[in-house]
Amino acid sequence: MKTKIITHDHRKIHSDIYRMKPGPVSVRKIPAMSYITQEMNTAYRMDWAGRPEPIDEAWLVWKVVNQLKNITKNTLDYKFTLMPHEILWHEKNDERSLAVQMMQVPDCITEEMFEEAKLHVAKNLKSELPRMELIKSESVLCVQKLHIGHYRDTNETLKEIFGFAEQEGYKLDKSYREIYLTPAMMCHKPATWKTVVSVGIHN
Repeated sequence: MKTKIITHDHRKIHSDIYRMKPGPVSVRKIPAMSYITQEMNTAYRMDWAGRPEPIDEAWLVWKVVNQLKNITKNTLDYKFTLMPHEILWHEKNDERSLAVQMMQVPDCITEEMFEEAKLHVAKNLKSELPRMELIKSESVLCVQKLHIGHYRDTNETLKEIFGFAEQEGYKLDKSYREIYLTPAMMCHKPATWKTVVSVGIHN
């Protein structure tokens, strides 16, 4: 009899980040992790439940990650859950924003698996995919807080983060990351949406 494959939920593995609890601004160590990333230079629809939605470019990382789920399950007996959408904002405004959209994936993902997944998605869509990368990030210290409410209002939480950093003498990156923990479903009221706001600390 075939053994049932365990489903690995990286929200539990990295619970300090992906299951962050409400509380004051804090300094956290983000461990080294792997991501699939896609650079964006686009306007965003900011009234979509759970996360900003790019208007001018197609966000396709999640399709590639879905294929990677099949690949790891079939070749490694490693089953994992789809992680929340994340955006690293370099420039954020009402007209066009420069950002990197990303999704965390297991460290067992190889470049060969990544290329196979992209080819499968491109074949299904019958078109070329936008440029994506498999990156292995280093561990980094950051200042972060869980924002409760609409992600349009995360600037208020960002101000708290920079205020805390100034008081404690930390120098922060100009870019900042938002992790959208709430599923994109209209049944979730904006007042309950959860977004991790995180800014890296300069060495």
